[in-house]
Amino acid sequence: MSPLHESRPGMSVAPVAERHLDSQIGYPPVAHAAQDTGLPFSFLCDLLLKILYFNGSMLGRDLAAHACLPWSVAGEVLKFLSNEGHCGTTGVRGPLAANEGFAEGLQYLISAAGRERAREVLDLSQYAGPAPIPLDVYIAVVRHQGQYAPAVTRPQLREALRHLVLPPAVLNRLGPGLSARQAIFLYGPPGNGKSSIADACADLLGDPIFVPHALYVHGEVIRLFDPVHHRPVEWALPAHDRRWVLCHRPVVKAGGELTGRELDLGFDSRMRFYEAPLQLKANGGLFLIDDFGRQQIAPRELLNRLIVPLEAGYDFLNIARAGTTVAVPFSELLILSTNLQPKELVDEAFLRRVRYKVKVPNPSEEQFREIFRRVCATRGVPYDEAAVDHLIEVHFAKAGRTLHGCQPRDLVDQLVHAATYFGVEARLTTELLDHAVDAYFADLDDPT
Repeated sequence: MSPLHESRPGMSVAPVAERHLDSQIGYPPVAHAAQDTGLPFSFLCDLLLKILYFNGSMLGRDLAAHACLPWSVAGEVLKFLSNEGHCGTTGVRGPLAANEGFAEGLQYLISAAGRERAREVLDLSQYAGPAPIPLDVYIAVVRHQGQYAPAVTRPQLREALRHLVLPPAVLNRLGPGLSARQAIFLYGPPGNGKSSIADACADLLGDPIFVPHALYVHGEVIRLFDPVHHRPVEWALPAHDRRWVLCHRPVVKAGGELTGRELDLGFDSRMRFYEAPLQLKANGGLFLIDDFGRQQIAPRELLNRLIVPLEAGYDFLNIARAGTTVAVPFSELLILSTNLQPKELVDEAFLRRVRYKVKVPNPSEEQFREIFRRVCATRGVPYDEAAVDHLIEVHFAKAGRTLHGCQPRDLVDQLVHAATYFGVEARLTTELLDHAVDAYFADLDDPT
Protein backbone atom coordinates (compact mmCIF):
# COMPACT_ATOMS: atom_id res chain seq x y z
CA MET A 1 0.00 0.00 0.00
CA SER A 2 1.29 3.45 -0.86
CA PRO A 3 2.36 5.50 2.16
CA LEU A 4 0.69 8.58 0.71
CA HIS A 5 -2.23 9.34 2.94
CA GLU A 6 -5.67 10.69 2.07
CA SER A 7 -6.87 14.27 2.39
CA ARG A 8 -8.86 15.39 5.40
CA PRO A 9 -12.65 15.57 5.20
CA GLY A 10 -14.02 18.78 3.75
CA MET A 11 -11.00 19.40 1.48
CA SER A 12 -12.28 17.59 -1.62
CA VAL A 13 -11.60 18.88 -5.11
CA ALA A 14 -14.43 19.00 -7.64
CA PRO A 15 -13.75 18.91 -11.38
CA VAL A 16 -14.94 22.05 -13.13
CA ALA A 17 -15.12 22.67 -16.89
CA GLU A 18 -14.32 26.36 -17.23
CA ARG A 19 -12.01 26.80 -20.21
CA HIS A 20 -12.64 23.65 -22.27
CA LEU A 21 -15.66 21.39 -22.32
CA ASP A 22 -13.46 18.34 -21.71
CA SER A 23 -11.38 20.03 -19.03
CA GLN A 24 -10.94 18.14 -15.78
CA ILE A 25 -9.33 20.93 -13.81
CA GLY A 26 -10.30 20.79 -10.14
CA TYR A 27 -10.58 24.22 -8.55
CA PRO A 28 -9.67 24.00 -4.83
CA PRO A 29 -12.56 25.40 -2.80
CA VAL A 30 -12.30 28.69 -0.96
CA ALA A 31 -11.80 28.44 2.79
CA HIS A 32 -14.52 30.26 4.71
CA ALA A 33 -12.93 30.09 8.17
CA ALA A 34 -9.44 29.61 9.58
CA GLN A 35 -10.11 25.96 10.38
CA ASP A 36 -10.91 25.30 6.69
CA THR A 37 -7.33 26.11 5.69
CA GLY A 38 -6.02 22.98 7.38
CA LEU A 39 -3.39 25.09 9.15
CA PRO A 40 -3.00 25.65 12.90
CA PHE A 41 -4.57 28.94 13.97
CA SER A 42 -1.32 29.86 15.73
CA PHE A 43 0.57 29.44 12.44
CA LEU A 44 -1.83 31.80 10.66
CA CYS A 45 -1.42 34.36 13.43
CA ASP A 46 2.36 34.19 13.23
CA LEU A 47 2.29 34.41 9.42
CA LEU A 48 0.17 37.57 9.31
CA LEU A 49 2.20 39.10 12.11
CA LYS A 50 5.43 38.52 10.16
CA ILE A 51 3.88 40.07 7.06
CA LEU A 52 2.91 43.14 9.08
CA TYR A 53 6.38 43.25 10.65
CA PHE A 54 8.11 43.37 7.26
CA ASN A 55 5.65 45.85 5.73
CA GLY A 56 5.03 48.15 8.70
CA SER A 57 1.36 48.77 8.02
CA MET A 58 -1.07 47.41 5.44
CA LEU A 59 -4.69 47.66 4.42
CA GLY A 60 -6.73 44.66 5.46
CA ARG A 61 -7.47 43.68 1.87
CA ASP A 62 -3.77 43.90 0.92
CA LEU A 63 -2.72 41.83 3.91
CA ALA A 64 -5.21 39.11 2.97
CA ALA A 65 -4.08 39.21 -0.66
CA HIS A 66 -0.41 38.92 0.34
CA ALA A 67 -1.17 35.79 2.35
CA CYS A 68 -3.50 34.50 -0.44
CA LEU A 69 -6.30 34.15 2.12
CA PRO A 70 -9.94 35.23 1.80
CA TRP A 71 -10.92 38.10 4.03
CA SER A 72 -13.15 35.83 6.10
CA VAL A 73 -9.99 34.04 7.25
CA ALA A 74 -7.61 37.00 7.43
CA GLY A 75 -10.20 39.07 9.30
CA GLU A 76 -10.67 36.33 11.87
CA VAL A 77 -6.91 36.20 12.49
CA LEU A 78 -6.49 39.98 12.60
CA LYS A 79 -9.32 40.28 15.11
CA PHE A 80 -7.50 37.84 17.38
CA LEU A 81 -4.19 39.68 16.94
CA SER A 82 -5.90 42.98 17.78
CA ASN A 83 -7.49 41.51 20.91
CA GLU A 84 -4.05 40.25 21.96
CA GLY A 85 -2.59 43.73 21.48
CA HIS A 86 -0.28 42.67 18.66
CA CYS A 87 -1.73 45.07 16.10
CA GLY A 88 -4.15 47.97 15.82
CA THR A 89 -5.86 50.09 13.20
CA THR A 90 -5.53 53.71 12.12
CA GLY A 91 -8.89 53.95 10.39
CA VAL A 92 -10.18 53.51 6.86
CA ARG A 93 -7.76 54.45 4.08
CA GLY A 94 -9.28 54.80 0.64
CA PRO A 95 -12.68 53.88 -0.80
CA LEU A 96 -14.22 50.47 -0.33
CA ALA A 97 -15.31 48.27 -3.20
CA ALA A 98 -18.96 47.30 -3.42
CA ASN A 99 -18.30 43.77 -2.19
CA GLU A 100 -15.89 44.75 0.61
CA GLY A 101 -16.62 44.95 4.30
CA PHE A 102 -15.64 47.90 6.47
CA ALA A 103 -12.69 46.10 8.09
CA GLU A 104 -11.06 45.31 4.74
CA GLY A 105 -10.36 48.99 4.19
CA LEU A 106 -8.79 49.55 7.62
CA GLN A 107 -5.09 50.26 7.92
CA TYR A 108 -3.49 47.69 10.23
CA LEU A 109 -0.36 48.61 12.14
CA ILE A 110 1.84 46.27 14.18
CA SER A 111 2.25 47.22 17.85
CA ALA A 112 5.35 47.12 20.04
CA ALA A 113 4.14 43.85 21.59
CA GLY A 114 3.50 42.53 18.09
CA ARG A 115 7.05 43.40 17.03
CA GLU A 116 8.44 41.54 20.00
CA ARG A 117 6.33 38.49 19.19
CA ALA A 118 7.27 38.73 15.50
CA ARG A 119 10.99 38.70 16.35
CA GLU A 120 10.46 35.53 18.35
CA VAL A 121 8.78 33.68 15.49
CA LEU A 122 11.26 35.06 12.94
CA ASP A 123 14.00 33.26 14.85
CA LEU A 124 12.19 30.04 13.91
CA SER A 125 11.25 30.92 10.31
CA GLN A 126 11.31 34.08 8.23
CA TYR A 127 8.77 32.77 5.76
CA ALA A 128 6.21 35.54 5.21
CA GLY A 129 4.65 34.64 1.87
CA PRO A 130 1.39 33.04 0.80
CA ALA A 131 -0.14 30.66 3.34
CA PRO A 132 0.99 27.10 2.63
CA ILE A 133 -1.07 24.01 1.84
CA PRO A 134 -1.07 20.99 4.19
CA LEU A 135 0.76 18.02 2.71
CA ASP A 136 -2.26 15.70 2.76
CA VAL A 137 -4.33 18.20 0.77
CA TYR A 138 -1.50 18.57 -1.77
CA ILE A 139 -1.35 14.78 -2.19
CA ALA A 140 -5.10 14.61 -2.82
CA VAL A 141 -4.95 17.35 -5.48
CA VAL A 142 -1.96 15.76 -7.24
CA ARG A 143 -3.82 12.44 -7.32
CA HIS A 144 -6.92 14.10 -8.73
CA GLN A 145 -4.94 15.91 -11.41
CA GLY A 146 -3.11 12.71 -12.27
CA GLN A 147 -6.36 10.88 -13.06
CA TYR A 148 -6.84 12.83 -16.26
CA ALA A 149 -3.64 12.09 -18.17
CA PRO A 150 -4.71 11.93 -21.83
CA ALA A 151 -3.27 9.37 -24.21
CA VAL A 152 -0.94 10.76 -26.88
CA THR A 153 -1.94 9.97 -30.46
CA ARG A 154 0.15 10.14 -33.61
CA PRO A 155 -1.66 13.23 -35.00
CA GLN A 156 -1.18 15.05 -31.69
CA LEU A 157 2.52 14.28 -31.58
CA ARG A 158 3.03 15.28 -35.20
CA GLU A 159 1.29 18.58 -34.51
CA ALA A 160 3.36 19.24 -31.39
CA LEU A 161 6.60 18.56 -33.25
CA ARG A 162 5.67 20.11 -36.58
CA HIS A 163 8.30 22.82 -36.08
CA LEU A 164 11.02 20.14 -36.10
CA VAL A 165 12.24 18.05 -39.03
CA LEU A 166 12.42 14.49 -37.70
CA PRO A 167 12.24 11.02 -39.25
CA PRO A 168 8.97 9.15 -38.60
CA ALA A 169 10.79 6.50 -36.54
CA VAL A 170 11.56 9.07 -33.85
CA LEU A 171 7.89 9.99 -33.45
CA ASN A 172 6.74 6.37 -33.50
CA ARG A 173 9.09 5.44 -30.67
CA LEU A 174 8.45 8.59 -28.68
CA GLY A 175 4.63 8.54 -28.78
CA PRO A 176 4.03 5.28 -26.87
CA GLY A 177 6.44 6.39 -24.13
CA LEU A 178 4.55 9.65 -23.70
CA SER A 179 1.22 7.82 -23.46
CA ALA A 180 2.64 5.38 -20.91
CA ARG A 181 4.12 8.23 -18.80
CA GLN A 182 7.25 6.13 -18.47
CA ALA A 183 10.87 7.26 -18.42
CA ILE A 184 12.22 8.05 -21.90
CA PHE A 185 15.85 7.92 -22.98
CA LEU A 186 16.63 10.37 -25.82
CA TYR A 187 20.07 9.69 -27.23
CA GLY A 188 22.06 10.45 -30.34
CA PRO A 189 24.59 12.94 -31.71
CA PRO A 190 24.51 16.50 -30.34
CA GLY A 191 22.66 19.36 -32.00
CA ASN A 192 19.71 17.42 -33.42
CA GLY A 193 16.85 18.71 -31.29
CA LYS A 194 16.66 16.41 -28.28
CA SER A 195 16.03 19.32 -25.89
CA SER A 196 13.50 20.85 -28.31
CA ILE A 197 11.66 17.52 -28.49
CA ALA A 198 11.45 17.38 -24.70
CA ASP A 199 10.13 20.95 -24.48
CA ALA A 200 7.38 20.22 -27.01
CA CYS A 201 6.31 17.07 -25.16
CA ALA A 202 5.12 19.12 -22.17
CA ASP A 203 2.21 20.47 -24.22
CA LEU A 204 0.91 16.91 -24.65
CA LEU A 205 0.63 16.12 -20.95
CA GLY A 206 -2.85 17.57 -20.47
CA ASP A 207 -4.68 20.57 -19.06
CA PRO A 208 -3.00 23.12 -16.77
CA ILE A 209 -2.59 22.09 -13.16
CA PHE A 210 -2.77 23.78 -9.78
CA VAL A 211 0.54 24.29 -7.99
CA PRO A 212 0.66 25.51 -4.37
CA HIS A 213 2.85 28.42 -3.38
CA ALA A 214 4.16 26.39 -0.45
CA LEU A 215 3.55 23.27 1.63
CA TYR A 216 3.06 22.91 5.38
CA VAL A 217 4.65 19.74 6.74
CA HIS A 218 5.09 19.02 10.45
CA GLY A 219 5.32 22.71 11.31
CA GLU A 220 7.81 23.46 8.51
CA VAL A 221 7.24 25.42 5.29
CA ILE A 222 8.47 24.11 1.93
CA ARG A 223 8.35 26.70 -0.86
CA LEU A 224 7.17 24.95 -4.03
CA PHE A 225 5.97 27.48 -6.62
CA ASP A 226 8.93 28.62 -8.72
CA PRO A 227 8.43 31.26 -11.47
CA VAL A 228 11.39 29.76 -13.32
CA HIS A 229 9.49 26.50 -13.88
CA HIS A 230 5.82 27.40 -13.29
CA ARG A 231 4.02 29.65 -15.80
CA PRO A 232 0.61 30.86 -14.56
CA VAL A 233 -2.21 30.75 -17.11
CA GLU A 234 -3.87 33.98 -18.18
CA TRP A 235 -7.46 32.78 -17.89
CA ALA A 236 -10.23 34.45 -15.95
CA LEU A 237 -10.73 31.89 -13.19
CA PRO A 238 -13.72 31.17 -10.95
CA ALA A 239 -13.45 31.59 -7.20
CA HIS A 240 -10.91 29.20 -5.71
CA ASP A 241 -8.30 28.89 -2.97
CA ARG A 242 -5.68 31.49 -3.92
CA ARG A 243 -2.95 29.54 -2.19
CA TRP A 244 -2.91 27.55 -5.43
CA VAL A 245 -1.73 28.90 -8.80
CA LEU A 246 -3.13 27.48 -12.05
CA CYS A 247 -0.06 26.84 -14.21
CA HIS A 248 0.88 25.31 -17.52
CA ARG A 249 2.44 21.91 -17.11
CA PRO A 250 5.91 22.57 -15.70
CA VAL A 251 9.09 21.81 -17.60
CA VAL A 252 11.99 21.45 -15.17
CA LYS A 253 15.43 21.11 -16.71
CA ALA A 254 18.68 20.04 -15.11
CA GLY A 255 21.92 19.79 -17.07
CA GLY A 256 25.51 19.04 -16.37
CA GLU A 257 25.46 21.38 -13.37
CA LEU A 258 23.24 18.97 -11.42
CA THR A 259 25.07 17.77 -8.32
CA GLY A 260 22.40 15.69 -6.58
CA ARG A 261 21.78 18.20 -3.80
CA GLU A 262 19.02 19.71 -5.95
CA LEU A 263 17.11 16.43 -5.59
CA ASP A 264 16.89 16.86 -1.81
CA LEU A 265 15.07 19.45 0.25
CA GLY A 266 17.15 22.61 0.42
CA PHE A 267 17.15 24.40 3.77
CA ASP A 268 17.93 28.12 3.81
CA SER A 269 19.79 28.58 7.09
CA ARG A 270 19.27 32.33 6.99
CA MET A 271 15.56 32.39 6.07
CA ARG A 272 14.86 29.16 7.97
CA PHE A 273 12.48 27.45 5.59
CA TYR A 274 12.81 24.78 2.91
CA GLU A 275 12.96 24.92 -0.88
CA ALA A 276 11.34 22.05 -2.80
CA PRO A 277 13.65 19.78 -4.82
CA LEU A 278 13.50 19.81 -8.61
CA GLN A 279 11.49 16.60 -8.93
CA LEU A 280 8.79 17.95 -6.62
CA LYS A 281 8.54 21.14 -8.68
CA ALA A 282 8.15 18.98 -11.80
CA ASN A 283 5.08 17.11 -10.49
CA GLY A 284 2.37 16.96 -13.13
CA GLY A 285 4.80 18.00 -15.85
CA LEU A 286 8.13 17.05 -17.31
CA PHE A 287 11.52 16.57 -15.68
CA LEU A 288 14.34 16.72 -18.22
CA ILE A 289 17.83 15.59 -17.30
CA ASP A 290 19.88 17.07 -20.13
CA ASP A 291 23.43 15.97 -20.88
CA PHE A 292 22.82 12.83 -18.84
CA GLY A 293 26.14 11.34 -17.84
CA ARG A 294 27.92 14.68 -17.44
CA GLN A 295 26.53 15.47 -13.98
CA GLN A 296 28.75 15.49 -10.92
CA ILE A 297 26.62 12.65 -9.55
CA ALA A 298 27.35 9.20 -11.05
CA PRO A 299 24.91 8.12 -13.82
CA ARG A 300 23.98 4.92 -11.99
CA GLU A 301 23.29 6.82 -8.77
CA LEU A 302 21.26 9.50 -10.54
CA LEU A 303 19.23 6.95 -12.48
CA ASN A 304 18.52 4.94 -9.36
CA ARG A 305 17.54 8.11 -7.46
CA LEU A 306 14.86 8.94 -10.02
CA ILE A 307 13.68 5.61 -11.43
CA VAL A 308 12.80 4.11 -8.06
CA PRO A 309 10.37 6.97 -7.16
CA LEU A 310 8.98 6.93 -10.70
CA GLU A 311 8.18 3.23 -10.48
CA ALA A 312 6.70 3.58 -6.98
CA GLY A 313 4.79 6.81 -7.66
CA TYR A 314 6.16 8.56 -4.59
CA ASP A 315 9.41 9.93 -3.24
CA PHE A 316 10.72 10.47 0.29
CA LEU A 317 11.91 13.81 1.64
CA ASN A 318 13.90 14.21 4.82
CA ILE A 319 12.75 17.16 6.94
CA ALA A 320 15.73 17.40 9.24
CA ARG A 321 14.38 20.14 11.53
CA ALA A 322 11.25 18.11 12.20
CA GLY A 323 13.27 14.92 12.59
CA THR A 324 11.09 13.01 10.16
CA THR A 325 10.78 11.75 6.59
CA VAL A 326 7.61 12.20 4.55
CA ALA A 327 6.30 10.64 1.35
CA VAL A 328 5.41 13.01 -1.50
CA PRO A 329 3.95 12.27 -4.94
CA PHE A 330 6.26 11.61 -7.88
CA SER A 331 4.01 12.09 -10.89
CA GLU A 332 5.99 13.51 -13.78
CA LEU A 333 7.34 12.42 -17.12
CA LEU A 334 11.06 11.78 -16.81
CA ILE A 335 13.20 12.31 -19.90
CA LEU A 336 16.93 11.57 -19.96
CA SER A 337 18.80 13.18 -22.85
CA THR A 338 22.39 12.43 -23.79
CA ASN A 339 24.80 12.52 -26.71
CA LEU A 340 26.91 9.79 -25.10
CA GLN A 341 26.48 6.11 -25.83
CA PRO A 342 23.94 4.75 -23.31
CA LYS A 343 25.96 1.58 -22.69
CA GLU A 344 28.93 3.71 -21.69
CA LEU A 345 26.86 5.29 -18.91
CA VAL A 346 25.10 2.36 -17.22
CA ASP A 347 24.93 -1.37 -17.74
CA GLU A 348 22.19 -3.19 -19.60
CA ALA A 349 20.30 -4.07 -16.42
CA PHE A 350 19.91 -0.38 -15.58
CA LEU A 351 18.99 0.50 -19.15
CA ARG A 352 16.12 -1.99 -19.03
CA ARG A 353 14.52 0.12 -16.31
CA VAL A 354 14.22 2.97 -18.81
CA ARG A 355 11.71 1.19 -21.00
CA TYR A 356 11.47 3.67 -23.88
CA LYS A 357 14.65 4.52 -25.78
CA VAL A 358 14.51 6.94 -28.71
CA LYS A 359 17.49 7.61 -30.93
CA VAL A 360 17.51 11.07 -32.53
CA PRO A 361 19.88 10.68 -35.51
CA ASN A 362 21.70 13.23 -37.62
CA PRO A 363 19.50 14.62 -40.41
CA SER A 364 19.75 13.30 -43.92
CA GLU A 365 20.82 15.73 -46.62
CA GLU A 366 17.19 16.15 -47.66
CA GLN A 367 16.15 16.89 -44.06
CA PHE A 368 19.11 19.27 -43.67
CA ARG A 369 17.92 21.26 -46.70
CA GLU A 370 14.37 21.38 -45.34
CA ILE A 371 15.65 22.73 -42.02
CA PHE A 372 17.61 25.35 -43.96
CA ARG A 373 14.46 26.39 -45.85
CA ARG A 374 12.51 26.80 -42.62
CA VAL A 375 15.26 28.78 -40.91
CA CYS A 376 15.60 31.11 -43.90
CA ALA A 377 11.85 31.70 -43.92
CA THR A 378 11.91 32.48 -40.19
CA ARG A 379 14.88 34.87 -40.48
CA GLY A 380 13.59 36.57 -43.63
CA VAL A 381 16.53 35.41 -45.74
CA PRO A 382 15.74 34.28 -49.33
CA TYR A 383 16.53 30.59 -49.76
CA ASP A 384 19.02 29.74 -52.52
CA GLU A 385 19.39 26.09 -53.49
CA ALA A 386 22.70 26.66 -55.29
CA ALA A 387 24.23 28.30 -52.22
CA VAL A 388 23.17 25.36 -50.03
CA ASP A 389 24.64 22.97 -52.66
CA HIS A 390 27.94 24.85 -52.31
CA LEU A 391 27.72 24.71 -48.52
CA ILE A 392 27.11 20.95 -48.38
CA GLU A 393 29.66 20.03 -51.04
CA VAL A 394 32.54 22.29 -49.97
CA HIS A 395 32.12 22.73 -46.24
CA PHE A 396 30.65 19.37 -45.29
CA ALA A 397 31.36 16.63 -47.86
CA LYS A 398 34.91 17.71 -48.77
CA ALA A 399 35.72 18.87 -45.24
CA GLY A 400 34.51 15.60 -43.73
CA ARG A 401 32.00 17.31 -41.45
CA THR A 402 28.78 15.73 -40.24
CA LEU A 403 25.37 17.33 -40.75
CA HIS A 404 23.56 18.33 -37.54
CA GLY A 405 20.08 19.78 -37.17
CA CYS A 406 21.25 22.91 -35.33
CA GLN A 407 23.71 24.01 -38.01
CA PRO A 408 21.27 25.73 -40.42
CA ARG A 409 20.00 27.96 -37.60
CA ASP A 410 23.48 28.77 -36.37
CA LEU A 411 24.94 29.44 -39.82
CA VAL A 412 22.05 31.64 -40.96
CA ASP A 413 22.34 33.66 -37.75
CA GLN A 414 26.09 34.05 -38.37
CA LEU A 415 25.33 35.13 -41.94
CA VAL A 416 22.74 37.72 -40.87
CA HIS A 417 25.11 39.30 -38.35
CA ALA A 418 27.96 39.31 -40.88
CA ALA A 419 25.74 41.01 -43.46
CA THR A 420 24.83 43.70 -40.94
CA TYR A 421 28.51 44.26 -40.16
CA PHE A 422 29.55 44.50 -43.81
CA GLY A 423 26.53 46.67 -44.69
CA VAL A 424 25.11 44.30 -47.31
CA GLU A 425 21.79 42.52 -47.77
CA ALA A 426 21.44 39.25 -45.87
CA ARG A 427 21.34 36.65 -48.64
CA LEU A 428 22.61 33.11 -49.10
CA THR A 429 25.65 34.08 -51.12
CA THR A 430 28.74 31.90 -51.23
CA GLU A 431 30.82 34.78 -49.83
CA LEU A 432 28.63 35.28 -46.76
CA LEU A 433 28.24 31.52 -46.23
CA ASP A 434 32.01 31.03 -46.44
CA HIS A 435 32.47 33.76 -43.84
CA ALA A 436 29.82 32.23 -41.56
CA VAL A 437 31.38 28.76 -41.86
CA ASP A 438 34.88 30.06 -41.08
CA ALA A 439 33.59 31.76 -37.94
CA TYR A 440 31.42 28.81 -36.88
CA PHE A 441 33.87 25.96 -37.56
CA ALA A 442 36.96 27.76 -36.33
CA ASP A 443 39.99 25.50 -36.14
CA LEU A 444 40.84 25.90 -32.51
CA ASP A 445 43.71 23.42 -32.82
CA ASP A 446 45.54 25.47 -35.47
CA PRO A 447 48.79 26.67 -33.80
CA THR A 448 48.93 29.68 -36.09
